[in-house]
Amino acid sequence: MADFTTTLIHHPYQPPAGFVAPQPGVFKASTVYFPNVCAMREFDWKDKSAYTYGLHGTPTTYTLEARLCTLEGGQQCLLVPSGLAAIATVSLALLHAGDEVLLPDNAYGPSKALAEGELTHWGITHQYFDPMDPADLAAKISPRTKLVWLEAAGSVTLEFPDLVAQVRLCKAAGVCCALDNTWGAGLAFKPF
Repeated sequence: MADFTTTLIHHPYQPPAGFVAPQPGVFKASTVYFPNVCAMREFDWKDKSAYTYGLHGTPTTYTLEARLCTLEGGQQCLLVPSGLAAIATVSLALLHAGDEVLLPDNAYGPSKALAEGELTHWGITHQYFDPMDPADLAAKISPRTKLVWLEAAGSVTLEFPDLVAQVRLCKAAGVCCALDNTWGAGLAFKPF
């Protein structure tokens, strides 16, 4: 296995044909030209082997996603334009009407606004828990709870919760948890 630093510089991910370079280029276009409609339909962006439309990613974003996975020890990465876009993408992918989401009471303000506004309009309820008290989280998990947001460190107070205890509680309850790791990227959580 290659040294970690070597892997970051000489990453195994290669952009689609025609975009390979020693230093990956920056591709910001949203529109991609194809010789004809048949050629366009032959490409599929989902496995990141083709560049079809900027919204689906570019060779630049594919490269960055792959390298972020290496840095963070992740399996998949999806770049979005903001923290709120990331939180909304996860929440809207996992939650449906009748579900509940739990958020730490020191959560990122826009996360609270999303839960109190948009998610409520979709029939999704929310509760806040004390991130410094795993028992409070345990008491609030119910059969309707489908997602628990965790933060390290908390956006408002910069408190650092016991993430291991929180993740174990979620796993034991069969509830998905997501980590807003903006403040502690790469430092807050290691798989166990």
